[in-house]
Amino acid sequence: MSPQNPPLVVHIDATESPLELERVALAGIDCEIVSIAASTEGEIIEAIKEATVILNDHSPVTAAMVDQLENCKQIIRYGHGYDTVDVDACTEAGIIVTNIAGSTSEEVSNHALSLLLASARELKRLDLATTSGRWAEVYSRSILNQIYGETAGIVGFGWIGRAMARKCKALGMNVLANDPYVGQHLAIEYGVEFVSKEQLLEHSDYVTLHVPHLDSSHHFIDAAALDRMKSTAYLINTSRGPVVDELALVSALQAEKIAGAGIDVYEQEPLSVDNPLLKMDNVICTPHVAGSSEIGWETIRRRAGEEAARVLRGERPKVVINPEVLGRI
Repeated sequence: MSPQNPPLVVHIDATESPLELERVALAGIDCEIVSIAASTEGEIIEAIKEATVILNDHSPVTAAMVDQLENCKQIIRYGHGYDTVDVDACTEAGIIVTNIAGSTSEEVSNHALSLLLASARELKRLDLATTSGRWAEVYSRSILNQIYGETAGIVGFGWIGRAMARKCKALGMNVLANDPYVGQHLAIEYGVEFVSKEQLLEHSDYVTLHVPHLDSSHHFIDAAALDRMKSTAYLINTSRGPVVDELALVSALQAEKIAGAGIDVYEQEPLSVDNPLLKMDNVICTPHVAGSSEIGWETIRRRAGEEAARVLRGERPKVVINPEVLGRI
């Protein structure tokens, strides 16, 4: 690692940013702060190779890129997800990986809840029929789900999953949860029941996903999982697209194995206009905006700057994805 003075903080994204909030958080620290527009692998490597801290909106940081880093101490991934960063390569290189966990838990859980409620009340189908003059086709006093007393199955009980549980409980729902990485004491604290994946799929009226995309969660919902779900159940995904096998989901919906879905994330983004999900009136699609809000984005940017400041002061960041690296730096 070559000497560097002052340390360099580099923000990478498809477009440059003025970094107003990040600069405020880093005020008082002797460092250079730049934002560089980079899209290709070569552009990204050129932008970050001298960086001490990398502020990464959503750009890929692969093992090959990590090999080119000469001074890097920390990579900060804006938001919850960090699947675009090769964490193992960073750990091997002694680089701390940080995300902004908890920054948009309320927004994402609100969005998931909105998709759940809209699915339960079939708002897309009713809106399409009503606004096209087909009132009589959809008017009924007995077609929609009650929600109260029904069961939400929450996969992943981190910040967002817990916020979702709190809101579902407030609606009078029963809540099942599946997460092998959290303590059972949370079942009492949140009034939920921890169950196996199979039990959750078989007993839930709504399965809502709140897990990161890792090797262990890739296609967590596949054809076999969809076969276990109730034919009256809905799938809600505001986590990451590859957590669901999208082809299997389309097939299950076409075969009426499940009642519908509310989807914010997809295996390929942006979503192709030819995607069959867009043509189904029992599927609600939104463009990966579950975490979106003006305040939430400001929080992410401010906290990213604060985490960078901690590392540049020689302190431990509040959130460390790969804590095993701390003993080696």
